[in-house]
Amino acid sequence: MTLPHFLLGAGLCLATFFPTAADAQKQLTNRDIWASPVFSVDLVGGLASMNDGQHYTVLDETEAGLVIDQYAYRTGQKVSTVVEGASLVPAGAQEPIAIDGYSFSGDEKKLMIETESEPIYRYSYFAHHYVYDRASKKLAPLTDVTKAKQRLATFSPDGSRAAFVRDNDLYVVELATMKETRVTTDGAWNKVLNGATDWVYEEEFTLVQGYAWSPDGSKLLYLRSDESAVKEFDMTYYKNQLYPSEYRFKYPKAGEVNSTVSVKLYDVSSGLTYAVPLGTEDTDIYVARLGFTPKGQPWFMRLNRLQNQKEILLVKVPPTGTKMQPIADVVYRETSKTYVEVTDDLHFLADGSGFVLTSERSGWNHIYHVPMGGEPKALTSGEWDVVSVAGIDEKGKRVIFTAARTAPENQDVWAVGFGGKGLKQLSPAGGYNDAEFSTGFQYFINTRSTANEAPVVTLHDGQGKLVKQLKDNVRLKQALADYGASRKEFFQFTTKGGVVLRGWMMKPAAFDPTKKYPVLMTQYSGPNSNEVLDKFDGRDLLWHTLLNQKGYIVVCVDPRGTGHRGHDFRHVTYGQLGKYETEDQIASAKWLAEQTYVDGARIGIFGWSYGGYMSSLCITKGADVFKAAIAVAPVSNWRYYDSIYTERFMGLPKDNAQGYDDNSPINHVDKLKGNYLLIHGLADDNVHYQNAAEMTLALVKANKPFDQFVYPDRNHGIYGGTTRLHLFEMMTEWLVENL
Repeated sequence: MTLPHFLLGAGLCLATFFPTAADAQKQLTNRDIWASPVFSVDLVGGLASMNDGQHYTVLDETEAGLVIDQYAYRTGQKVSTVVEGASLVPAGAQEPIAIDGYSFSGDEKKLMIETESEPIYRYSYFAHHYVYDRASKKLAPLTDVTKAKQRLATFSPDGSRAAFVRDNDLYVVELATMKETRVTTDGAWNKVLNGATDWVYEEEFTLVQGYAWSPDGSKLLYLRSDESAVKEFDMTYYKNQLYPSEYRFKYPKAGEVNSTVSVKLYDVSSGLTYAVPLGTEDTDIYVARLGFTPKGQPWFMRLNRLQNQKEILLVKVPPTGTKMQPIADVVYRETSKTYVEVTDDLHFLADGSGFVLTSERSGWNHIYHVPMGGEPKALTSGEWDVVSVAGIDEKGKRVIFTAARTAPENQDVWAVGFGGKGLKQLSPAGGYNDAEFSTGFQYFINTRSTANEAPVVTLHDGQGKLVKQLKDNVRLKQALADYGASRKEFFQFTTKGGVVLRGWMMKPAAFDPTKKYPVLMTQYSGPNSNEVLDKFDGRDLLWHTLLNQKGYIVVCVDPRGTGHRGHDFRHVTYGQLGKYETEDQIASAKWLAEQTYVDGARIGIFGWSYGGYMSSLCITKGADVFKAAIAVAPVSNWRYYDSIYTERFMGLPKDNAQGYDDNSPINHVDKLKGNYLLIHGLADDNVHYQNAAEMTLALVKANKPFDQFVYPDRNHGIYGGTTRLHLFEMMTEWLVENL
């Protein structure tokens, strides 16, 4: 489960703070926030580093349309235009194709252009793909455009081939002849997927591309998922149809049957496909990651159903053309009493001597070097969490990573030597930093912001030295000043139970400490998430400013279970999601009520997805504390949510029935006293409307009054057209009337 993002964009910042309310000149409206470009952020889009590590390309927008331009890292200056979108006219066509995305071949002589993209789920999409030859300036379709659109089209590393998925089968194309080879033949909708992943893998493992090229382009390692036995979920669509249409897809709920997965190795030259042994007789497992080492050896990551054991296996490949079978050996195993995280932090060393990854084994998330066949050695340590590993700088003999080292609210970019020495901060201090490195880690483009500073994008060399400011967002900064954007104030307090909690607060512009103000608490609260960050919140910040202007204080507190506070703080919620998070949000509301400037009888809570689940629990379990709650797309019954996410944190329903039921909101509706607004999209493929339906039935059975609104044809994000404007306008008016 992932929180929908309403941000203007991730970002860097200017060293200038927002103005005080006295400087505000314009009245803020939801239309300004959600249906206009007033608060749009300017970022570097479509960024891709070139092989030489000295240049990068971006997707620039000009008066003539989109172009792919090349820039020099050393200066940040444009050096050439790779291709103009207006020139991408297929043979026999009158108009150019639109550029939805692009990628280079391994030799950078060709471009893969995506066009006519259609979203499938959160990350996946269909598209038509065209190959653009930079020398001849010719554009050719990757495959027959009269057939179904493709997914996951990529060039081989050597630039001679491309692969894609169509109708759940994997294909390879020889680019010299554009000859197409069908690698698999058993792909079928809602039955078998080859090279692409099913809904739950995509959503919860963020694994979308289920295949990988070997470094020399001679082999493909791919995942085959048999979802025939997985139960289907159906959604109804209504727009512009005399009769509504039905969409059915495979969705494994907690405790139900998952896809049966297998790993295959395809040899391009011989056309042979090998079955890769998974190293266990248990078929109820996950293959959460797969790929090739820099030396060309296949590997995959295996987890058991409970996700409390993670193993990395290396595959011994038989000689080309032989009928010998691959062998898989475990080179790393990690277990936990709760769960082991799946991340993209695994990086193999180029010389084949080992790899680095992150682990919580010390009580905090840190980086470890694991020699092949040896014991893990910590490269970082201390009471702080590594957030992610960007990669390995082989030449500089260092690991590049982000961490919340200076404070749980911050994210900085760091480097540490292979031996664990020479820890160095590369990004500007403080705030929230997000870096994209060049090939070879010679440069990086950093996007930084703080809670009270607008995003700024800067170019740095590999040691962190500033080269050039690329985007300053002066226009956005001025808009924030014109509309009197509120400031965030960070705070922390200790609950009566002895738990230290951290939060931020936004007050009305003309705040008077002698007056009492109503409070809206906003939160997400999900496992290993963070909302209390020193990071620009984009349009959320503006909506909270709008509520400030209407006389409300807005507060956010990260409860137990959230990230950047170590293993024990994160994992305490295992087996009983919602219990400690609710206790902490209730404790936060009680602490707020004790402040002289807060009206303790007018405290409300808002949340979306996991946050909606939490606001539903708080208005029921904390009925004497909260006056109002808004729940958008909430889980109301953990038995209805997907297998991977729910079982990771709760175990199986048959083993933990009490944990599942004790903190499902449907079982607490009889406690409701305050005002409750339930909102859901009818086409939510993630948290199904079924959750809202069961919550409605439970509330009706308990004879509890409440308000409800549904959005037909809208998914978990509830957006599109004027939908977001309507949603926030409605929620604003509801709060004014009910809080």
